[in-house]
Amino acid sequence: MISKQHKKDYDDFSEYPLASLFFKYVDILKSHNFYKEAEDLLVISEQHYLPENRNIITKIIIEMQKAAVSDEKNKFEQLLRQLQN
Repeated sequence: MISKQHKKDYDDFSEYPLASLFFKYVDILKSHNFYKEAEDLLVISEQHYLPENRNIITKIIIEMQKAAVSDEKNKFEQLLRQLQN
């Protein structure tokens, strides 16, 4: 049997348990003057229910989790360099 907590639909993306990682990435982009990319991601988060947006959000959250767990100090810089290419 699936608990009610697992069945909960999140109308507001910010209610999702891992949303803070996504928004932290958006803040990192803004701090490095990637304002357009950050705004695009905010639009994506507003339409998080679309499959293509879920894929983008999931990839960002996975990378942020890897960075948080790995203790790699340069992980964020690597992600930013990938954005520039």
